[in-house]
Order: sequence, then C-alpha cells, then structure tokens
Amino acid sequence: MAVAALAAAGCGSSQTPSTSQSPKTSLTSCTVNGLSAKCGTVQVPEDWAQPTGPTIPIEVVVLPATATSNPGTPLFILSGAGGHAYGLGDSVLNGMPWAAQAFHRLNQTSDLVFVEQRGTPGSDLETCPGLENWFASPATIQAAARRCLALAALDPRHYTTTSAVRDLDQVRQSLGYSKINIYGVSYGVTMGLAYLQLYSSHVRTAVLDSGSLLNVPEEQLGSIHTQHAFDLLASRCAATPSCARSYHPAADLATILARLRAHPVKITLPGSGGQHQTIAITATGFTGFLDENLSSIETAVVLPAVLHALVLGQWSQVLSKLGITTASPNNGPISLQDVTIRCSDAWAIMNPATVSQQGPSVFASEVTLKAAGFHALCAVWPHDPGVSGTVHSTVPIVFLNGTADSGDPPSSVAGATATMPNALLVSVPGIGHWTLGWNPHPSCLLDATTAFIQAGKPASPATWAACTRALASQPVPFATP
Repeated sequence: MAVAALAAAGCGSSQTPSTSQSPKTSLTSCTVNGLSAKCGTVQVPEDWAQPTGPTIPIEVVVLPATATSNPGTPLFILSGAGGHAYGLGDSVLNGMPWAAQAFHRLNQTSDLVFVEQRGTPGSDLETCPGLENWFASPATIQAAARRCLALAALDPRHYTTTSAVRDLDQVRQSLGYSKINIYGVSYGVTMGLAYLQLYSSHVRTAVLDSGSLLNVPEEQLGSIHTQHAFDLLASRCAATPSCARSYHPAADLATILARLRAHPVKITLPGSGGQHQTIAITATGFTGFLDENLSSIETAVVLPAVLHALVLGQWSQVLSKLGITTASPNNGPISLQDVTIRCSDAWAIMNPATVSQQGPSVFASEVTLKAAGFHALCAVWPHDPGVSGTVHSTVPIVFLNGTADSGDPPSSVAGATATMPNALLVSVPGIGHWTLGWNPHPSCLLDATTAFIQAGKPASPATWAACTRALASQPVPFATP
C-alpha cells in the first residue's frame, strides 16, 4: 500500500446459558491458524429482498469456551480492513491468533465467534484487478470498473454492509445464541453499529475500537484528521528532548514537499522476476505514504527519523530500511465487496468539492485526488443502499479511539451518547488506529475491556480514566537516530 501510494501520486456468568434455541448449523472440529476450533457454514440469501433466491455460504469459525461446558454470552469479533489484502472486511480469520491471546480470559467461559463477511476470502470473494490504485485518473478508474463488472460472476449490488449485518444475525440464530457481545475494530465498528441499529435487543455489550459513527464522513475528513495526527506527532517530538535534538518533522516535511513539487524523485527498486522498476515519487504520493504510516503508533514514531533522512536525500536507504524492496503494490486487487461498501455507506462518502474546502492541510491534494477517483468509480458501480443514520440503543457500549488516529480520532464518535446513553467514550492518549492491537499490548486496556464484557453493565469511567492516565505517562518512544 505504501509503495502504491508513493508511485501513484462476551462474557456473562457461566451459569446463564446464552442459547434460547437449538442450533440450526452443525460445526465440526477443525484447525485454523494453528488453533483448535469448530467450523461450519451458514447459507444466506445473496439478495435479502429475495429470501428464496440464490444463496451464498458464510464461513463461521468458533473457538469454544475452554473451561466450561455451559458457556456464557459469546464474543463476536468483527474485522476491519486487512491493509494488505482485498480492503474492507478482510478475512476475520487473520485476526484469530491475536483475538485468542487478547481475549483468552473471556474464552474460558465464552465462545469466540468469527464470521467471514460476504465477499471476503471465506465467503464468496471476488476481486477487481485494476482498481487497487485509488489515485488513478477518473477515466482510468471507470474503465477498470467496467471491465470488472463485465467479468464479475457475482452481483455487486448485494455486497453491502446492510446485507452483511443481516448475514451476521442469521449466523447468530443458526448457532443458537440469543444474545452476543461484540468487539469491532475499524470497519468492524461500522458493522457493530449497524448491527446495533437493527438488532440491539440481541446485543449484551459492545466494544467499538477505532471507528466513526455511521453518519460521520470519515473518508471525506481524511485531510483534517491526518493533519491533526501529524501536528500531534510534531508537537510531541518538540517536547521530547531526544527527538527535538535530532529531528524537526514539520520543517522536514515542508522541505520534502517543496522539492517533490518541483521535481518528483525517481527510485529504482527490485520488481518481479528479477527485473528492476523505476517509480516516480510525487508530492501527492508522498503524503499518501505519510498518511499510511501515521495510522499506526509503531510506524508513526519512526517518521521523524524517516523525514530527516529523506531531507538528506537518502530515499533508497529509507525504503530499504523500512523493508520496502519491491515496486509492486503489496495489497493486490481490491475486492468487489470493498467497492460496493465504499459506494454505499454514508461514512465512505467523498465529495471532491467538499474535501477541497475543508481548510489548510498538506494532505488535501491526496484526499481530493482520492475523492475524485471514488466519485468517478461510484458513478458507474451498481449497489444497494448501505448503512447510515443514527443508532439508538441502551446497550452498554465502550468506544475506544486513539488521540493520534489519523482516520478515526475521538471526534468521530463525539455525539454517540446523545442516542446511546449507556455508551462511554474513551480517548486513548498518543495511540493511533486499533487501540487494543498496538505492541506492546496495552494490558490495562485489555483488562478493562475484559472486565466490562464480563460485567455486562455500563462501563465505570474511573476504571478507564486510570488506564488512560497510565498510558499518557508512558508514551511509545520515538525511533533513535
């Protein structure tokens, strides 16, 4: 993704069973990612408006409760974008090892459930080669979209978040669960909120990590959010003596962009089959690379050193040091499902005119270019309605958003409590996207999450405040010179 951007310009008490009916789907023993599990499929209508029409298989994997034969309310794990493959709703099974470790205490008394969303690797995946470059010209994007649609075996209209939410509830029923707990991250927050919107009575608790409310156009706000994340990084560097002595991120970025606007940098990297490939790095492409790396705290803390090295002209050395050794995009073809979701959900709306009027940001040209591409793409892409609107729910919810998240900062969920009165908004200081997933693992966040789900009651602000204070006092260190 980085090179493509550069080149392109539950758990309740075990005494309270969660099942209210006999399961309708049989699961068999299996091994997934080295974990002993139960696997099966649930058939759902491809078009929920035609429930007796063609069906598609939804893959389900369950890590059964390990310490009881009478498990409590299960925890459903809802996936975000994989980053390296297919886009939104990438295979939830990729996150199984992390979830098994992070939620091992919950797994003692409750099942962990993984549902492969329709249009992902386990449930009817179809890709669209040629659409992975979101910064291509509108004409190029539309031509690639028409080629994809002409060859598609699936009907893209039905691969929406709305349909996936109905699939999720069908899985719940088929497995015999009356209520579920939810942990969703990134796009999984969208799924979680959309499920609450329709099936709130079947949710016991929800932890929504690094997402936005359904009507917050977080893609359109990308230039503002990314600029804020960069400004926080620069301010923190200036306040950290070891960083301030060596680096000046804001000044270095200004120097790099001025040079790239005058003369794009050409870098030769190894390509496929031993062939070398030259890529041209433009100012717009570079801000896309920067945006990508700001999203994670692990890569963000390296950026002051990276920017300084690039000012010194060390482009090849930096790319090698970062492990970028090929000029071929690593993420591969985008999925048909990803395009449909981005063209139908309210959070993904991108109006090029609105983006360009959002105020000063060095990332504005990148987001404007991306918006123009998606505007052209969605003009020719058929899709059913996606998710939007306000979620009304009294379910106990915890929203986790990192203050340094370049995509979904705390402001993205600021209005949640107006219609979700039992929600607690937790701003995690200094952390980017996926607050529970950064390394080293934030043990107090995981502990608080576990306790919240086990209790099944509205979260205590004091518990989370103690954790965020501790995290603020021990920020992730910057890379050394």
